Amino acid sequence: MDYRMPLYIQLQDIIIKKIEEKKYLPGEAIPSERKMAETYGVNRMTVKRAINKLVELGYLIRKPGAGTYVAQRDHKKIDLSYMNAATGNTGVSAMLRKSGMNTSSKVLGLGEITESKYLNYKLALGKEENVYGLHRVRLADGQPFAIEYTYVPQKDFEDIENFDFSKVSLYDYMDTKEHMPIHFIQNLVICEANEKVAELLDIERGTAVFKIEYQGADKDYNVVEYTKSYMNPAFAEFRFLAEEK
Repeated sequence: MDYRMPLYIQLQDIIIKKIEEKKYLPGEAIPSERKMAETYGVNRMTVKRAINKLVELGYLIRKPGAGTYVAQRDHKKIDLSYMNAATGNTGVSAMLRKSGMNTSSKVLGLGEITESKYLNYKLALGKEENVYGLHRVRLADGQPFAIEYTYVPQKDFEDIENFDFSKVSLYDYMDTKEHMPIHFIQNLVICEANEKVAELLDIERGTAVFKIEYQGADKDYNVVEYTKSYMNPAFAEFRFLAEEK
């Protein structure tokens, strides 16, 4: 093992690799914490920490009194490794619908934002220009799967407040204004859910979630969207696939 990297992270990677290579099959029990500690030369607290994180991420499930098992592959999960410039932010809902899940939205707020240097920077706006913010909880089969904080330039969407985005698709609306985002810059990290995120996603505080940021540009490369999203990993997975050299 590489002792420059935390041992529990190395152990997580080993377990994930065994799952991906089908050395640990869905529904199969993994070795006990004691056995893993002996095999990899680490203490049981390191093993427990690695397993706890993989349970949070949906790779493993605990069965009280029976051990820890590889989670059954949920074919309704979306694979974020396929969210690229072709699919972009719209890919989240589209891929969930394609997998057979019904999607909907709960609007938390919609309003004008003025004098935000940060948002104006993200949207490539002048300092005097205003922004509209749309905050939503996204639902799949009635269960919250993501919180989205979306911001768009006021100049491009002056009548946005006239629409109910619990019923109307934001991207359909943007398309009618000829500012549909089709070019994306994206960033994904894993973070722990704070109290607000945990409450809105109906998960335990501290649960690992995907934090995804998007900047979307229309066909003319005008930046028309900045979105920050927190997604429950129970509905998604992300796989990094290295190219062979």
